[in-house]
Amino acid sequence: MDTTLLFTAALQLLDPWRVSGVELRDGEGGRRELHITIGFEPGSRFSCPHAECGREACPMHDVRNRVWRHLNFFQYKAFIHAGVPRVSCPEHGVRAVPVPWARPGSGFTLLFEAMVVELAKSQPVADIAEQVGEHDTRLWRFIRHYVDQARLYEDYTGVEAIGIDETSRKGHRYITVVADPAERNVICVVPGKDANTVKRFALDFMDHNGDPNRVTPVTCDMSPGFAKGIREHLPNAAKVIDKFHVIKHANEAVDKVRKTQAGRNPLLRRTKYLWLRNEEGLTGLHLETRHNLQKQRVRTGRACQMRETLQDIHATSTSRMQAEAGFQTLCSWMMHSRLEPMKTLARRIRRHWQDILTYFDHRCTNAILEGLNGIIQHIKTRARGLRNMDYFSTMIYLTCGKLDLATVTI
Repeated sequence: MDTTLLFTAALQLLDPWRVSGVELRDGEGGRRELHITIGFEPGSRFSCPHAECGREACPMHDVRNRVWRHLNFFQYKAFIHAGVPRVSCPEHGVRAVPVPWARPGSGFTLLFEAMVVELAKSQPVADIAEQVGEHDTRLWRFIRHYVDQARLYEDYTGVEAIGIDETSRKGHRYITVVADPAERNVICVVPGKDANTVKRFALDFMDHNGDPNRVTPVTCDMSPGFAKGIREHLPNAAKVIDKFHVIKHANEAVDKVRKTQAGRNPLLRRTKYLWLRNEEGLTGLHLETRHNLQKQRVRTGRACQMRETLQDIHATSTSRMQAEAGFQTLCSWMMHSRLEPMKTLARRIRRHWQDILTYFDHRCTNAILEGLNGIIQHIKTRARGLRNMDYFSTMIYLTCGKLDLATVTI
């Protein structure tokens, strides 16, 4: 069988396109490369590329030679060479004809780009670039293009509840991630963690047919920036303080009590996780150690009991009224405990009283976001940090956004 016919069939080329030559050449570093030349029948005519023009059989104006990187052929790098015709349309002038194997303006074939985008879901782009022998900046350029194009098709018409959380990008620079708990996916990523981040989300939400007036509830932490942004840009939303953030503050308070007491009681040193874990999560030896310390009436033991009471209120309260009574008793206990970290926690709870109690009206948490945050942290770890905000956002959308990439990569 003629090699040119074989490669024409393999590349699924249709008339008037056909492979006119295939050869192995010496490339950089003495490595062999496969070069495929594609042409078209002499005298061929093409339709006008303008989207609103239906004119067919436009005469050819000239030809511009182009080269595209293709998928490897066995161990060889493969390249496609073609003369791209420009046609002359009486209405729209001279325009380049799009080729069926690559995007306009791209230096890679569609198949090559689709492969890299798929690999990027599970590998650092720098590693992929090394594997395929390309600079990672060139790969990032089209990965971001496909993610941005796929997001244009996202429709948030039915979204009525969201979760908001921030994560550090590098040092004390933050990004805010917004998720749809019903679909369990990320719907927006914006820099910062203040009121402006909620404003940026609201604008992006409306660009995708979302209605900020229909959003309720919104689950988040105790950030005053988020609170202000929700009031101003999600006017009908009920702000719910995520119970996991409340318990996180309680854990921090318990550990502060332990650290203060450990200076006078060496037995409390290196026992941080004895107090931060629930009893059912401790092994026999650790559980016995904790019980022995509690018998000595250590202050850390009392702080731990307060934290466990806080968990019990969230777990067992069947109504907002019951929970409110439990919080009142707990805050009174903490304020009279002579444990300053626990008193600080009680004041924090009282400052966010209504938003914490709103949880018992909606029973929603940021558990989905906590799970997604684990994936996001893995993205940072495997890439050894992502300094570029655009790159970081692109990877979050690609791995956590459930984007329909088939709409733009096929």
